[in-house]
Amino acid sequence: MTRSGEVFVLDLGDDLNMTSVAWVAAMNELLDEVDAADGPKGLVTMSSAPKHYSNGLDTPYMAKCTPAEVGAYVESCFSLVHRIMLLGAPTGAAVSGHAFGLGAFLVLAHDQALMREDRGYWNLPEVHLSMNFPRPLMAVVDARLANSEKRKAVVVGHRYTGPEAAAVGIVDGTAALETLTDAVVEGVGAVAATAGDNLTRIKTQLYPEIAEITGR
Repeated sequence: MTRSGEVFVLDLGDDLNMTSVAWVAAMNELLDEVDAADGPKGLVTMSSAPKHYSNGLDTPYMAKCTPAEVGAYVESCFSLVHRIMLLGAPTGAAVSGHAFGLGAFLVLAHDQALMREDRGYWNLPEVHLSMNFPRPLMAVVDARLANSEKRKAVVVGHRYTGPEAAAVGIVDGTAALETLTDAVVEGVGAVAATAGDNLTRIKTQLYPEIAEITGR
């Protein structure tokens, strides 16, 4: 993780960026660092991978685990998404490539998001994988997607390009790859002074079901 002025910039990785057990643990340690920082601050997540922002759950790991291990792992992923949603600092996602499954939920967890304009999809593929949405994840959909768009995203499993995602409010806009992260850093930095307990309180008011799930 690096810092650009008052904004922490967290690189999700340089490969498929699956949310592995080690990845979740590392993310939580970095979020602890953001939480502990005093004064104005913000968080931007980005990816140095050429094609992927985040490719979602580590399904190869899940295939070889016991049900109890899978349950604990999946719960840790849900908790990470919720933690970002309620973080006491403004957040932004620079979506430079595909955001699939849990990776798509990571995008929704941020206060701001820009997506690469020329390639990459935001997609909830669960319907095509004979999977459904546990309530802790559907609560994120309910909180962040317009009612008119939920069917297309969840039931149809539509793959949204950057411009499509921007048009329906999944992200705030698009940008060229070479300016994407800087644009998100600028947007988050503009509101870094709002970081603190009051911002956390506002987020719990905005997302009451997420706050209830997390015990906030």
